[in-house]
Amino acid sequence: MNRCGIASVALACVALSSLTTIPIESAAQTSDSDTFRLLTFQADERGPRLGATRGEGGSDIVDIHNAIGYLYAVDSPEIASLPPIPIDMRSLIEAGDRPIQATKTIHDAVVALRDRGRFEEPGAERRVFHPPTAVNYLPPVLNPSKVMSLAGAYQRRASDGTPGAYDDAEYLSFFFKSPASLTGHGTDINLWGLLTTGVYEPEFTIVIGREARAVSAADALDYVVGYTMLNDVSSRDLPQGRHGTQGGSMSKSLDTFTPIGPYLTLKEDVPNPNAAEVAGYIDGELHDWPVPNGNTSFLTFSVEQTIEYLSERMTLLPGDIIATGVPQPTMVFAEGQTVEVVIGNLGTLRNRVVSVPVPGHEPLGPRRAD
Repeated sequence: MNRCGIASVALACVALSSLTTIPIESAAQTSDSDTFRLLTFQADERGPRLGATRGEGGSDIVDIHNAIGYLYAVDSPEIASLPPIPIDMRSLIEAGDRPIQATKTIHDAVVALRDRGRFEEPGAERRVFHPPTAVNYLPPVLNPSKVMSLAGAYQRRASDGTPGAYDDAEYLSFFFKSPASLTGHGTDINLWGLLTTGVYEPEFTIVIGREARAVSAADALDYVVGYTMLNDVSSRDLPQGRHGTQGGSMSKSLDTFTPIGPYLTLKEDVPNPNAAEVAGYIDGELHDWPVPNGNTSFLTFSVEQTIEYLSERMTLLPGDIIATGVPQPTMVFAEGQTVEVVIGNLGTLRNRVVSVPVPGHEPLGPRRAD
């Protein structure tokens, strides 16, 4: 698998060029073949690109800004009414629904030209179409202000009727993950030689679309732009401090411990976020949840209630990431494994586990009292 870092993001509304490609295995998907997807990708070392595609991972990825340039060059009628399209995902989300919907127009217009035999690929820096197996997938939102995840979020009543430890929770529990821990589909989850034991946690994930403060559950989905998938990788044996305020943030926030993507699927293509199947595969084998609760319908607090609660306590900003927790933290990882997250119609998020220390670095031992 390829590795790619989170490159810096340009914020100008201009058309930059995408470049040569780096192979990566495409994902097996379970989604509608025509579902529109937004993504952030990299085709060489010159920086991230805003892309769009449709379907299950088999269709070409359209470089949105190079497509705009091509449509202008051929005087396509769709260009006349296009609003400015920001260069990166967070800025696009901040700009609102009109430019987001315009990315569909751009994608479909240039695909239609190609289907009618009226498209000639300019290639090189102006390449419009990229095979899905020839790009590096970056986190859909490279620079969210917050990455949050819920804990103990699913009902876990056993077959004998015994309730789960948090089934009667009065308030939801959440924690922050470092945005620097984000990584994309197809990259490596690196244990850094610091740990050996932990779990994968497939999580249905909300992406906030506009500023939200103290919104009601009834209005909450108005503040959502769409959904993606997140793997909340969690250590069980990372040496760390004992103070209770540390919580799980350190053990869950090592670099690469938050794979996310591959896509942002718009909310209109996910009619009911509270009815999405949540599945995980290790080396191609489906994981069986010990309690059969692998569906967001088992969330103790619905997607709407989650937004209501969090927005009461803090301002949610466009591009913020809210992962809704794992049915059960039972997918134990091992170096060399490949894990896949498959949730609803959101696609497949695949990553491999390695343990490669920082070159020349020796892990710190415990402090010894004099």
